[in-house]
Amino acid sequence: MKELENKVALVTGASRGIGRAISLTFAKAGAQLILVGRDLDALNETSKLICELKLGPTPLVCQMDVLDISSIANAVKLALDSFGQIDILVNNSGITGRSAPLWELEESQWDEAIDTNLKGPFLLSKAVIPSMISRKSGSIIFIGSITGKRPLVNRSVYAASKLGLVGMMRTLALELAREGVRVNLISPGFVAGPRLDGVIAQVASDQGVTLEEMKATWLEMVPTGKFVTPEDIAQGVLFFASSRSGATTGEDLNISGGLVMYS
Repeated sequence: MKELENKVALVTGASRGIGRAISLTFAKAGAQLILVGRDLDALNETSKLICELKLGPTPLVCQMDVLDISSIANAVKLALDSFGQIDILVNNSGITGRSAPLWELEESQWDEAIDTNLKGPFLLSKAVIPSMISRKSGSIIFIGSITGKRPLVNRSVYAASKLGLVGMMRTLALELAREGVRVNLISPGFVAGPRLDGVIAQVASDQGVTLEEMKATWLEMVPTGKFVTPEDIAQGVLFFASSRSGATTGEDLNISGGLVMYS
């Protein structure tokens, strides 16, 4: 029997990057997936990959905005009407926000990052949790960041939003501990891909150096000498989603190549 066979998993931000890697990993483990996000074409591409590679059951695809309550309600209703349960919720959607000193940030830029990265997971978790409580079973996984634990210049709003997730996760884990619902968080380090390239390019521009020079500087900060991959993150999420972590709740797991070794 596969690790997530007969489990239903809702994954946000499943259109690309970490979210797509989680979706492929879950499908291979046997999960029935509900792929949600704003980019319907990219979500369908993730679903197509799963089907073409014959990784698992055909996913359900649903366009959803994590800040739109009616959109969230529709996605949760679709999942419950289709499968009768949501066993696993992965709160992965997020944005990097503007890279700038705090005093140069516009209020709208602060609000956008805090709303997307912190309020969004709150709204979706709030919508899913009652069904988990009714079944006395569930696993909720948040995707945080090492940013804030190891501060990066000009990343104040991103750090605030992701560290806020840690506080919400730990409190929620305590609130749900007797309800059979586990709550944990992954803190990725520097994850190879277009998003990281964009952040490094912005920092390089701010400091007047080339992209290659700045990328080499960031790599030097990582003890293993290499960036982590979306697939590395997906394996950590799979652990928290599976019965292997049945006695684990309220944990913040760094997957950073040793960049951060503390919670």
